[in-house]
Amino acid sequence: MCGYISIIWQLLIIYNFLIRILINRQIISFMKINKIFRSSLLLFFLCAFPEGQEVEIISDGNERSFRINLPNNTDNSVPLMILLHGLGETSALWYGAATYTTNQGFVVVRPESGTFLNSSGTGYVKLWNAILDSTRFDDVQFISDIIDYMLTNYDFIDHNRVYVAGYSNGGYMAYRLLCDLSHRITASTSVSGNMFLNDNEFDCIDQGRYIPILHIHGTEDPINSYYPGGNGVDILDDQYLTIIESIEFWSNYHQYDTMEIDTILSNVSIRYTYSNDTVLSNFEHIKVINGGHTWFYGNSYGFSSTQEAIDYSLQYELSDFIVNQEDTNDDGLYNIEDINKVVDHLFENQQSNVSYDFNSDQKINIFDVLTLSDLIF
Repeated sequence: MCGYISIIWQLLIIYNFLIRILINRQIISFMKINKIFRSSLLLFFLCAFPEGQEVEIISDGNERSFRINLPNNTDNSVPLMILLHGLGETSALWYGAATYTTNQGFVVVRPESGTFLNSSGTGYVKLWNAILDSTRFDDVQFISDIIDYMLTNYDFIDHNRVYVAGYSNGGYMAYRLLCDLSHRITASTSVSGNMFLNDNEFDCIDQGRYIPILHIHGTEDPINSYYPGGNGVDILDDQYLTIIESIEFWSNYHQYDTMEIDTILSNVSIRYTYSNDTVLSNFEHIKVINGGHTWFYGNSYGFSSTQEAIDYSLQYELSDFIVNQEDTNDDGLYNIEDINKVVDHLFENQQSNVSYDFNSDQKINIFDVLTLSDLIF
């Protein structure tokens, strides 16, 4: 398809003249032309930027960037997968996983982490701020701003199916995002990355919803330990739980009472699923016996981390867990349009909508508009 870019350019010249004729003769509307043009432009960018279109935005006062990969078919709503690279890596390295995921019908975003002085002070390293160090970039805000950008500019993205998957340090960040952005991100996959702690306490306990997590980890990981007291290098100064401790934590949090074991590849890969019939989400763990620090895929493991992240994520939609009351127009964004919808409701004298009672006084009036404004801004 991309070998025809030069032909597309020539066709666009002819296309321009035809549009003028069609509009002048009122054969076709401007809105229809606009839709056709956007589709053509999308095709061109997919060809011109096979590694993904790079976008720069300002987030929390800093210039940040990310890459976008779009699927071929966007006629229907499609899910969004946010892929987070590992420590010292760049988003460009994840082109293969992004391409595979777009071929499965996803829009894929690959954010670029910040660059910081390493712990020894001898150089710089790319790192996600999963432990919320105030001296580093606010990556939670960055990902939230990316979601805003994507939902605003690509109306075919389903805001109920926004997922995150991360490797190593990106896996830590995936845990962080599912907790701090639980009203926007549906499910999370961590590969070779453990669960963070803040001041020796995990602060994801008050989310008010079930948390779907897939965690893939090798038992001989030399970076992020599989077992408590393992052989990891402890780059986060023990501010994390190993997968064994994570299983215990989430089993208590969700009151899981059932564990199912499925052998993916004998003596190599085993899937553990923790569940409860009354809980909407499962905690899944794929244990790779003697596995190291990697994004697992290939016949030697019997599975692909990318495919597992896709399959696990698609089991869940955000609306299964919560109703974001502040998102009054149900577009996944939190902005002035939500306030306008409540204002319109008041002026049109419609029957009272209890979901608009934001100050819980059992009345729908201007005070609910003010409360909603405070919640959003």
